[in-house]
Amino acid sequence: MNTENLKQSVIKMNCALAMDKKIVGIKFLFTESDYEAADVQPVKKRIHYCVMVKAAMAGTGFKATGDDLTCLGGARATGLKAADDYNKSGQHSKKLGLYRDMTTAKSVRDGIGICDHHAYGIMVKPLEEYNQEPDVVMMVSNPYNIMRILQGYSYYYGLQSNFKMTGNQAICSEATATPYLSNDINVSMMCIGTRHEAGWKDDELAVAFPYNRFETITKGVMETINIMDNNEKKKAIEEKLVLNNIKELGIRYNHNYYDDIPI
Repeated sequence: MNTENLKQSVIKMNCALAMDKKIVGIKFLFTESDYEAADVQPVKKRIHYCVMVKAAMAGTGFKATGDDLTCLGGARATGLKAADDYNKSGQHSKKLGLYRDMTTAKSVRDGIGICDHHAYGIMVKPLEEYNQEPDVVMMVSNPYNIMRILQGYSYYYGLQSNFKMTGNQAICSEATATPYLSNDINVSMMCIGTRHEAGWKDDELAVAFPYNRFETITKGVMETINIMDNNEKKKAIEEKLVLNNIKELGIRYNHNYYDDIPI
């Protein structure tokens, strides 16, 4: 793993986007020795997984075992706790009132991202702090920034036609398990549980993808600045690029595909 490339990509993504939260990396800790070697503090008390993610986006990384997680849905989705037949059958989500009948609940349960491994623990911390490859990269931001990330993804990878979204189990399933299992990008509209517990804003969404796509998606976001962003955004981006001594992109004002490029 090239840590300098990682740090440069984080800087570039933060130059290109007006982010108010850190980009985080998520790593599954499959054994007790993996857990002990993870270079962050364990959570100080039992906590929701999505609250761990929120803390990491504010700059404080943590690690946790399945027993540390108060939300069993998060523990099951990330493979830290095994699901029983009551959950696998859809009975649990049907009882909660998430779906109108058992067949709908069962089809959702079979289709959403639930890790089928057993991991001893999980670590979440700011991406730039990693010295080994994380498994998943996650960002939470406004719809404009999520759009730009998708445009950067599409620049290199084209159409992603297999998004998984239900408005439930957002951070744990849609933004952790799903990109890990699919090896692809996913977007989450969040869920009521995480908006309540972690306190996300009403206009915040999550996007996540495997770490192996981070540098390429960053390149895609950079490559599409001139044709996507307006002059006001370009000015702010250019100031950040200059401040960080990034010279590879020349900002072109009054130049967008929707204004002056023939279609």
